Amino acid sequence: MSVQFGVKVIFVALVLVTGQMHAFADDKPITFEADNAVVNQLDGSLIATGNVLLKQAGSTLAADEVTYFQQTDRAVARGNVIYTDADGTISRANFMQLGTEFTHIVAETLISQFATGEWIAAEHADRIVGDKAVFKTSRFTPCKCDFANGEKPLWDIRASQSVRNEKANTITHYNLRMHVLNLPVFYLPILSHPDWTVRRRSGFLTPSFTISSDVGFTPSISYFQVIDDTKDAQFNFYKYQYRGAALKTNYRQLWDQSAFQANIYAARVETYKAEREEVGAVDASFTSTIGNGWDTKTRLVRSSQDTFLRRYKFNTETSLKSSSTAERIVSDRYYYVEASDRQSLTTASKNTNEPTILPHIFYEKIRKGWRPKQKLRTEISALQLDNDQDHDYARWSGVFEIAEDIPIRKGIGNYNASLMANYYEIHSQSSTASSKLGTVAHTNPSVTLGWRMPVAVSGFGRMAMIEPKAQVTYVGGNDRTDDIPNRDAAEYRIDEANLFLAHRYQGKDYILPGTRVDAGLGTTANDQYLGNIAAFAGISRRLSGTPSAGLNVNQDDIYSDYVASLSMSPAGFIDIRWSGRLASHDFTVNESKTVAAATFDTGYLNLTHNQLGQAYFASGEDDREELSATLGQTIGAGWSLSASQIWDLSYSKTVREKTTAALNWAGGPQDCLTLTLNYEHDPNSDRDIDAVDQVNFVLSLKQLGALTPDTIAELTGADDTY
Repeated sequence: MSVQFGVKVIFVALVLVTGQMHAFADDKPITFEADNAVVNQLDGSLIATGNVLLKQAGSTLAADEVTYFQQTDRAVARGNVIYTDADGTISRANFMQLGTEFTHIVAETLISQFATGEWIAAEHADRIVGDKAVFKTSRFTPCKCDFANGEKPLWDIRASQSVRNEKANTITHYNLRMHVLNLPVFYLPILSHPDWTVRRRSGFLTPSFTISSDVGFTPSISYFQVIDDTKDAQFNFYKYQYRGAALKTNYRQLWDQSAFQANIYAARVETYKAEREEVGAVDASFTSTIGNGWDTKTRLVRSSQDTFLRRYKFNTETSLKSSSTAERIVSDRYYYVEASDRQSLTTASKNTNEPTILPHIFYEKIRKGWRPKQKLRTEISALQLDNDQDHDYARWSGVFEIAEDIPIRKGIGNYNASLMANYYEIHSQSSTASSKLGTVAHTNPSVTLGWRMPVAVSGFGRMAMIEPKAQVTYVGGNDRTDDIPNRDAAEYRIDEANLFLAHRYQGKDYILPGTRVDAGLGTTANDQYLGNIAAFAGISRRLSGTPSAGLNVNQDDIYSDYVASLSMSPAGFIDIRWSGRLASHDFTVNESKTVAAATFDTGYLNLTHNQLGQAYFASGEDDREELSATLGQTIGAGWSLSASQIWDLSYSKTVREKTTAALNWAGGPQDCLTLTLNYEHDPNSDRDIDAVDQVNFVLSLKQLGALTPDTIAELTGADDTY
């Protein structure tokens, strides 16, 4: 008969005789294992020795010796005591007493590691499970280290007493000393913070510190307030050494199908208007799903002063767009409604010339045609545009399109036929505009006939795909560029993406009638040394029609620029991409972009070179050229470095030159401390915004106010962060 079986027989006999062992209640039975066990006939206690293991309701107690007192339902453990709670907490002690179904625990020389990795040690501990735990002469750390075997944490709190309120999920330390790298750094009489079970709790967040050549030393203090499960608020206070103070308030609220978020800025700071000025700004958004697949979003963005948000690094935008949209997407249809308004923050554009859209309505349907590979597309839109550079107009537009790929003997043919009709009511215009007032209509049919022939070739053990492509495009109708104000047709550059589009402009105000031929050659291959290779070259020839006036598209010649691109991935970890445009008559580089990216096990390096030739710009402007680099590198032991630099190679003819750098430490393998050091040099200026050098410093200690914006967003379901 095994010892374990013999011990169980003893306990069963005791139950039958006394009927009083509360711990053997049907819902929470106790089982014992031990090398030896004896029963004290005087008090009925059981003394178990040698590899004692006691189990109850998911908790286990291991020790050299355990004495169980059945009359008081109490167990006393001595020698190498290890108690594992039902929640995964492992506690080691020299002495431990457990009573009332393991709900009252008293221990001496305790070291506990919680399931999430935090540690607490105490000379004496007294815990009522589910209520409160008192740790006297305590040490606490959230650092992941072998604390029980003497490994030093990155930081810890040493206190005369620590009290964990298990109902409120808080820990309060009394007469505490903070130690970093085993050195005392400061003393506090009391400190309270959420325990390891809490990820969203009201309280002060980690402060940050910024040093700027413009505003001086700026501490930032943040307070996060949980209102309830669906609402919270965060208050960020900034005190600028030279320029005043500001308060940013963020409020968020969730409903079943809706969400609201608002950033409100209030400040008394130095501006270009006055030495001290009371300014404010708001950025609020509301999103909702209203049923039947409709999603709505309303956003209001306004600032009382032009440079406030940019100067104090709240927002870098030079134009603030407020809008309200409704969108619905189904399998074959798309609906969109928008109303919007803009506020300009620059001297180049006044608010009186900023566009107001009220409304923009768009509908699109794509469906199968009468043949298996035939597609039909219908588009209907309406637009009311006011105050855009003194232009006011209404536009109604309709498009019907049919397209199909057709296999032929050699290659694949395709056709695309469409009819676009636009009707305008032009109410007002700029004094310098040449467009007409009143009503204007134009109809533009278009037909495209295309051909491509993918061909697989092989040689030297390699396979490549070569695909020549050509098409003829006819766009009918009259050129109305002199009659219609251009408010939505952006300047375009011929590139691989739009070379074969029937209408290359992205809007509807400018349509380019005429006939043209587009041709290109693309290839893909795989090489042992160069990796995946892709290349393309193409050109367009105008057969009839004239370039649209008023847009700088470099189409004065019959032939367009040559369009070319090349990509390869040598060595497996390097990615090189080039795209550009070359003048058709002399191969002068009109545009070039080269990107080289290398990804390593410990980091990455990206280099980008951009060049725009003189032909791209209006007369009198020079070439522009810049080089940018971004670097990310894991240094080791939790350290990482990132940096970016933009160099102006056209002798200060651009204002994009900028420097940023960041040094981060994520606490290494112990993962309980985050250090961030950022540097930024921004040469841009505007009135009271000067070229600035700025350094930002943030030190976060896990569980001491280090509730990050990402964590808050995760808990609340919000898609925006602070």
